Amino acid sequence: MTKELTVTLSDIEYEILKNIKVVDGKDGGKLRNLLRLYISTTAELKSSEYALKRQENKKEIEELLASVWAAYEHTPHPTELWTDEKINKLTGILLEINVLMKIEEKQYIPSNKFRGLFKTLLNNIATEDQKLDEYSAACIATIQLLMEFGVGTLDKETIRDGTIFMNEGWMFVYATAMKRAREFMKTKKLFPEEKESEKESDMEAPVLQTSQVP
Repeated sequence: MTKELTVTLSDIEYEILKNIKVVDGKDGGKLRNLLRLYISTTAELKSSEYALKRQENKKEIEELLASVWAAYEHTPHPTELWTDEKINKLTGILLEINVLMKIEEKQYIPSNKFRGLFKTLLNNIATEDQKLDEYSAACIATIQLLMEFGVGTLDKETIRDGTIFMNEGWMFVYATAMKRAREFMKTKKLFPEEKESEKESDMEAPVLQTSQVP
């Protein structure tokens, strides 16, 4: 859906618009490109500012986090139950607000800005609350970024679905890496769960062999 706007500019405003060099285009096209530039440069806050906003919006973020995890109560992968129409609509929104970028036909990746900010926030959030699991920290990071990138225009359902979509598709890999790094710092072993299971298998094998000895 598109909207057509009619804007009246003073002579000075129009001359300023014509002389703006940061974007190309003429008249209405240039105004639209200015809006796109604004969207692409929004959400550039410092870590301390994001931390402050997390406190200010704590209740809303916690409610959104609860709604995200509620979607996992009946399935480990909520996106598998979504229709193509829902996915296409959500993808379109995320492209519009510069969360996703298109690389090929129907192939998308997180924008560089979103990915960079996400990694910073994930680390900050996980550091602030050591008891918080890595995947919840990832969800909070994505929720907060969607709130900022959307400049307050996204409803709660879109933020919830966008969080699930982004994390399932791309961002949970960073939470997994953080989880493994934390486990390594505790045990000084890479992939401790796998190592322990391998160790148990190695311990069981000799027993079986021994029992077969006459």
